[in-house]
Amino acid sequence: MLSSGSRGNCIYVESDAVKIIIDSGLSVKELGRRLESIDRTPGELDAVFLTHEHSDHIGGVGPLVRKYSIPLYATNGTFQAGKKLGIVPVFNPIRSGDIVHLENLEIEPYTTSHDAQESIAYVIRCHNRKLGHATDMGIVTHQACEALKNSHVLLLESNHDVEMLDFGPYSWALKKRIKSDLGHLSNEACGELLSAVKHEHLQRVILMHLSQTNNHPEIAHVTALQALGSHTPILSLANQDQPTELIEV
Repeated sequence: MLSSGSRGNCIYVESDAVKIIIDSGLSVKELGRRLESIDRTPGELDAVFLTHEHSDHIGGVGPLVRKYSIPLYATNGTFQAGKKLGIVPVFNPIRSGDIVHLENLEIEPYTTSHDAQESIAYVIRCHNRKLGHATDMGIVTHQACEALKNSHVLLLESNHDVEMLDFGPYSWALKKRIKSDLGHLSNEACGELLSAVKHEHLQRVILMHLSQTNNHPEIAHVTALQALGSHTPILSLANQDQPTELIEV
């Protein structure tokens, strides 16, 4: 994870043949700095995939794909709503359920419940290994659970603690949006999702998109641990301000 949070989101994934990112709310300069910290560069990227058009996910994408002529993959809804993208050199429209093959990476989008136009998350497969991604969704749907089953690594949103949100400084309208079916997953909802999709071959869980105002890392961590029960994958939290180490699946 290069960044996860309301000030910018970016996930880096590579195989021995392909390097991609999912979203980038970071500036080109900051993205380059974070890639450099894991010995990679923006010029090496083979594709950029988008989940939805909110600025913390696409804020740096337009300048990035123009500067390095990187192909962009997104739903038509996201592309049309993403006014900040500007002109992109290569746009490849994708839809939920349509699998994209890039060398030995298999990238499959699935629909998410969020207040955006045609928002999606991703499942990525390579050499019989599976990474499941689930962020920016207000509810966990049957489709999401089915998509995430049998993942070896899970990147799951654990956005807020409900009590902290209820008594926190946000406006009533914003609280209502976050807690809605088109908002973000709470720690409890993340735990329920984990309980539904955990299995004996799950190796690692990374909690994503934690609110700095309405959550606390320890609460998110404990809630996820309780959901995992006797299952013992490595559990960690993504950070807003610095990338995590590269993780081999």
